[in-house]
Amino acid sequence: MKLNVFVTLILPTVLMLASINMATAATSANAPASSTTLIATPVAQPTPNFHVDMKLTRSTNLIDFQDGTRSDSLDYEITPLMKTSYGSLITSITYSQNLRDMYSRTASDWGDVPLIFAFKPTNWQWSDNTAKISYSVSAVLPLSQNSVKKDQLQTAISGKIGFSLAPKESSGFGYTTSISLGRNIHAFEEDINGSILNKYSSNQNLGINYSISDWSMGIDFTNRTRLTYKNSVKSFFEISEEIGYSVNNNISFALGHTNAGSTIKENGTDSNIDLYNENNSSVYATLGLSY
Repeated sequence: MKLNVFVTLILPTVLMLASINMATAATSANAPASSTTLIATPVAQPTPNFHVDMKLTRSTNLIDFQDGTRSDSLDYEITPLMKTSYGSLITSITYSQNLRDMYSRTASDWGDVPLIFAFKPTNWQWSDNTAKISYSVSAVLPLSQNSVKKDQLQTAISGKIGFSLAPKESSGFGYTTSISLGRNIHAFEEDINGSILNKYSSNQNLGINYSISDWSMGIDFTNRTRLTYKNSVKSFFEISEEIGYSVNNNISFALGHTNAGSTIKENGTDSNIDLYNENNSSVYATLGLSY
């Protein structure tokens, strides 16, 4: 991957965040003592049963055709997790900012919010690895404009089962696989444009990663199958490769590439799955914070 691609991804993001921080600092410094400016107070140390992950991701098309079709976004994600005696309560709040059209009302949007309960996994030792079977159920709170206004989604419920194999040591190969089944609940069977909506959903995932010291490399494949209200089947894939580095238990960085599209080509028979496609491939850089 060329160096200028990563410079294009990371440098504008760093400059944007730096400008925001400088503006905030200047505002605080110039505020009078009698103003109602909010002053940040020290955050209490979280208990071991509460955990928060935060991610900031800059992504763009791998190739810019100079025709105005290039996408460029800054994505924010906060994932709180609370452990209970039976499992973990998890949700994820996301917001995507379109950097090519920052002033349009429809350019940026919140993501739908999943409400997940992950049951305590079943663990056992297998040779030099730790095997795990996990189970979870979830419901979706529609929040995006596409779900609320266009699809009129009321909610979506699903269940998921996964299996993972990880080395006991900090280095080595790890494997994950999972399958989910879900049911979407809409106000109508068609969206506001007259297109048939998806009634049932299933995601099948397979991932392979290798870690050594503070570095990790992985490839992840997901196939998404959808059954519409008129019983027609749709299938889409997403495949990504990522290199990550953990500074410590709280800070991490990642660089990756992803390609997505229809699983079958337009002729209805040939596979469309590929690691790279000049029209759909995108690259991303992620800063992760964990508390």
